[in-house]
Amino acid sequence: MKKVLVLLCTVVLFFSLSCGNSGAAGGSVAGGDKIAQIKERGKLIAGVSLSGIPMGFYDDLGNPAGYDYDWARHMADALEVELEIVEVEGETRIAALQSGRVDVVCANMTGNLARSQLVGMSIPYLRVGIKMLTRAGAGFRDIEDINSPNVSVTVGRGTTGEDLVLRYAPNANIVYVNTFTEQLLQIDQNKCDVLFEDSILVDYAAKGSNGKLVSPSRQYTSDPICFGVALGDPQFLYWVNQFVSWNITQGWQQETYKKWWGEDSAILTALW
Repeated sequence: MKKVLVLLCTVVLFFSLSCGNSGAAGGSVAGGDKIAQIKERGKLIAGVSLSGIPMGFYDDLGNPAGYDYDWARHMADALEVELEIVEVEGETRIAALQSGRVDVVCANMTGNLARSQLVGMSIPYLRVGIKMLTRAGAGFRDIEDINSPNVSVTVGRGTTGEDLVLRYAPNANIVYVNTFTEQLLQIDQNKCDVLFEDSILVDYAAKGSNGKLVSPSRQYTSDPICFGVALGDPQFLYWVNQFVSWNITQGWQQETYKKWWGEDSAILTALW
């Protein structure tokens, strides 16, 4: 009787494993195996923000471009699949991962402990800090200068810039927008006095403004910019970490940064 039970258990276990691995034969892939799902689908679906030059934007032909887009393209090539872009912003990128709309987020996302409870965060592929941008001659030199209801600040909801303003300038009038392009428009149209965003966006905008915009030198944070993946698939996160580390050690990250900013990036640490 014991031998019969052992045999039955063995048969059940065999069929359970066979069904769970049916993706290898073209059937549905077992949950949690994101790499197998991507390969079976034949494309990587990446959430990318395309509203801030040069991190992500549309070029003159209407094609996606930028530092984040280059990483997403490179990741798809490494997996030997096509790339599909889903446009996301600061407020929607985590939800896009949690709902399964995208496989990975490449959208200038700061890695922190709060976000790590919601999504998996990779090792940094960029390091930045929050800076202020304002019109030349406006007289704002520091965040302490804007802590007044008479000063309007534009930030993106759910961003590190928002956290900074709420903490150090709670009396300022906050105007929320969805994209960095909209933040710049608020400043250009004199609807807002200052904005706070990542230094790579702020410095690039100030440099290209012909002196109309200025960015005071103070950098308020030192933030790791990470890829995001859904929780529950450590194998995929491990692969993404290996991918980032390899491209740091091989010089691709530095080369791609210099392509967009014309200078070397901050030194990043590779894990392998």
